[in-house]
Formats: sequence, C-alpha cells, structure tokens
Amino acid sequence: MAINIKFKGLTGVQGTLTGFDETKYISELIEAIATAEGLPTDYYTISKDGDPTNTNSSTVDDSTTTVTSAGIVTDDLIICTPNTSGRDKDQRQIQKLEIAQLKRKGTFRDTVAYPNADDAPYYKPNNTYDLTSLPDVYNGNLPGADDNPNTGGLLPKRPWIAVGAIAAPTSITESVGGDSLVDLEIWYDGADESTFVPSGIADEDPVNQWNDKSGLAHNLNFSGGSNKPSYESSDTQNGYGYVQFADGDLMSINPLSSLSGATAYTVFVIARSTDLATNATQILTSTENGELSIQIDTNGTARFKVGASSATTASSTVQADEWNIYTLVYNGTANIVGRVNDGKLPSQTIVSAGAVAGPAAMGASTYLYVGGDNTGGTFIGDVGEVILFKKALTATEYANVENYLATKWGI
Repeated sequence: MAINIKFKGLTGVQGTLTGFDETKYISELIEAIATAEGLPTDYYTISKDGDPTNTNSSTVDDSTTTVTSAGIVTDDLIICTPNTSGRDKDQRQIQKLEIAQLKRKGTFRDTVAYPNADDAPYYKPNNTYDLTSLPDVYNGNLPGADDNPNTGGLLPKRPWIAVGAIAAPTSITESVGGDSLVDLEIWYDGADESTFVPSGIADEDPVNQWNDKSGLAHNLNFSGGSNKPSYESSDTQNGYGYVQFADGDLMSINPLSSLSGATAYTVFVIARSTDLATNATQILTSTENGELSIQIDTNGTARFKVGASSATTASSTVQADEWNIYTLVYNGTANIVGRVNDGKLPSQTIVSAGAVAGPAAMGASTYLYVGGDNTGGTFIGDVGEVILFKKALTATEYANVENYLATKWGI
C-alpha cells in the first residue's frame, strides 16, 4: 500500500514523500529522504515523531525492518538527526558544514511558498563553505599555510567566504566575500552624519574632515586654503545628507601608505554633477596626477583612468543634476572595467582595449583626493559615498555593492 510520509530533514526543513510503498525497508525510506533533501544517505538516523524508541536507531544500514513493521503509517512525521557513528572530529565538522550549506542555499524548500531559493527565510547569500578559511583545516591536512589565508587575522564570515548575487544588500559586509572585506581600505559615507568633523555638523556647514568607516582611520581632510566643501542635510537624497563641492573645493588623505605595493583596485563613487560646463575635466576621485581616477568631461563622458590607459563611455552618459554610481575595477594586468548606473537604465559597462600596465607605483606617501586632484579639474557637485578596495572585486561582488548603493541612495 502506498502512503504519504512527512519528514523533517537534517536541515530542519519539512518535506513529504508521496505514495511511498509501506512494504519497503527503512534503508529505502532513508534513501528516499536523502535523495529529496540532497545529502548522503549515511548522514541520517531517523525516528518516528512521538515514538522515538521504536525507530530511534534506524539508519541506512537497516535493511530488515519494513516501514509497516516500524509502525509508520500515512501522514506520520519522521524526524531526521545526524548519524555521527564512526565519524571522527574532522568528519563530523564536514557533516555539519554540508548540512548547513544545503540549508543556506535554499535548494530544499517548499517551492510553492518559496518559488526561488532566495525567497526562503533561511537562504543566505554567503552559502558555500571554504575549509581553508577555518583556523584548523578539516580536510585531513597537517597544520600549515592553508589553515588561514589571511595573515592579518581570521577571515570575516568564515567559513562562508564566497557570496552570491543579492538584489538589495543592506551593507558592504553583506555585498562582498569575507576575503574581500579584509581589503576594504576606504569608506566615506555621507549618510552617516557622525563621520563628519566638526561633530554635530549642521546644514551648509564646512566639512573639516570626513572620517573613514573602513576601520583603518584613512580620514579625509580639506586640502589647503579656505576652500572647504559643505555638508548638505536639508535637500537630502533618499533621506540622506551628502557633501557639496564647489569649484576649487578639494579633500585629500596623505599618506595612504597601505596602498603601497597594491596592484589591483575597485573604486565606487556615488555622485551628482551640478555643473558640467565650467571645467573641461572634473575629477571625482584620484591619486596623484590622475593615476587612478574617475573623471567626467564637459560632454558627459565618464572616464575611468589607470596609469596612462583609460576606459571611456559615450558622450552624454552623465547628465547634470542626476545621481550616478561610478565603478572602476582593475585586476592589475588586464583591462579596466568602468560602469555608470543612473538607476534608469542598465549599467553602462565599458572595457579598455588591450592590457593595462597599471598606475605608477604607489608608495608610502601616496595621496588620495576626492573632488579633484593635485593637477586641478575640481568636481562641481555632490558626493554621497566613496568606497575603495585594494583588490579587484568579482563581477558578482561589485554588482552587489552597486545594488547596495542604489537601494540606499534611491537611485
């Protein structure tokens, strides 16, 4: 006789075996549950809900007890627990990770209630474990260099390092992998009023300092003279204040010694140009002499520059008085990837032709500018956020950060 058997899998998610033959053995029941959930059969010990003593020791090795003789009838609920018998510490750890990974991926779920994996409440964008990110490697290796690839400390999010695509991440931390978070060098966030000096800054007050939220204290200061950008908090963007740059306003950090020796970069700027005509080239952010920079020309061309090479969009890509997300990605050897997103159309992505040698060597006294650089070309407009990683983020990661910025700033 065919019966319906409910089960609570190792992931804690419930499922149903419809039309299961009650004359089959317990081993075949476990195989059916394991197949439905997507885990190895020897991971399972099962028991009948409300009657654990009758079937508590039933594992996949039980090929003598039938479903009927175990007292299982239609619509009974089977409880699955991990079978740890014969497993050492390493094997038990991997078993736990495999179960957690399956749940975080959302692959076993009620597909009616949750049509897509990321609809499931237990879905996590960081859903693939990496054994080498753990302080002790659970793969049979002797202790060594692969115990932890980050010499500066344990990787964030370990062991769930890799990240998947996220439509609306709520933070930088959520947007990128744990191995990328350790390369976050700069984060200037105009939405966070507490990052500005003077403290308690009011609308239209000059900005003396814009503090870095990366944790590295790469704080940005106005660059000489009396021309300071101002803080705008009355005419907000999606409820957030930002920094206004007039012609001649400039901020910088020197030295940015941690960029010394870096060969790959990802830079994000969220900004609105309010006057494209005044300066032939307006620089949003740059190191000395435009070596690593994002620029806007008077005709609305966005230019992403690394060393002597650049990737350039079509004219009129940038319109005055419109907020844009600018993204520059360079992996140290290949092309420059530049992206502009105004929230109305898909991101315009442009790639430089041929290999790129990279910027001139960045030393311990490297300057970083926001609102221009040491050659002039100051930016006229508003800057909401600036983020810099000293690595090339993956396409998934930089798209996630763009989604974070677009959601946060209402673009």
